[in-house]
Amino acid sequence: MPIYEYGCSDCGSVTSVLVRSAGGRARKPACAKCGGKNIQRIISRFAFHQSLQSKLEQLDPKYDKMIDASNPDLSFDNLVKKYQLDKPITKSRDD
Repeated sequence: MPIYEYGCSDCGSVTSVLVRSAGGRARKPACAKCGGKNIQRIISRFAFHQSLQSKLEQLDPKYDKMIDASNPDLSFDNLVKKYQLDKPITKSRDD
């Protein structure tokens, strides 16, 4: 069941109408504010939600460097060195 929006040419208000029948001819509603019949269907605004991945892809490439510069202890290079992530993982004899 779609929701259509109509703009009134007489008073300028916008009215939203829930159309219950998908098929057939829907009758043109009246303006909710002034009751006028001189209304036109308008294109509604819509919204969409971006995934976290798409938000990260849109970040400025300089963003990572700015974050690293503001807090050098948490920079990627320092974390790699601190936790020795650049070295291969070796199995201990206890495993």
